Amino acid sequence: MTIEAPAAAGTRSRRQALTLRPRSPVRAAVLSLVTFSLYGFWWWWDVNRQLKAAGQPAHPWRALAAVTVGWLAVVPPFRSVYRTATMIGAAERRSGVVSTVNPSAAVTIAAVAAVGAVAWVATSLAAVSAGIFIGMAWALVAMVFVGYLQRELNRAAG
Repeated sequence: MTIEAPAAAGTRSRRQALTLRPRSPVRAAVLSLVTFSLYGFWWWWDVNRQLKAAGQPAHPWRALAAVTVGWLAVVPPFRSVYRTATMIGAAERRSGVVSTVNPSAAVTIAAVAAVGAVAWVATSLAAVSAGIFIGMAWALVAMVFVGYLQRELNRAAG
């Protein structure tokens, strides 16, 4: 789908065409798992970059920082998750598709994945054998998160 986004300030009369790139939600989710979230982090930055180019108030590097090192600065990533899901919904509506993205559901899925990650680290440090199963469970929830938002972005792309 092509969305007309305004050009940079000073060249307002010209408009740039932007293509939201659809991806397979399953592929995005599996690549996130296989690369130990490295693809997931790149995917998060790229989604926010595409939304910014489409005229949404996205900040790709800020969004990436929030979901990676944001925990260290006591800046939970859930605000970034909520904002990105809201912008995906706006992109869906702009493309004429009824938005089905639910920002609260995206935050809930991300929170469950985060709690699972913390539980996995805690049980791994305690050398509990259940840590392996908890580790797999939170990664699967994280895959659901990536797949859910990618499916919604694909709807906006047409």
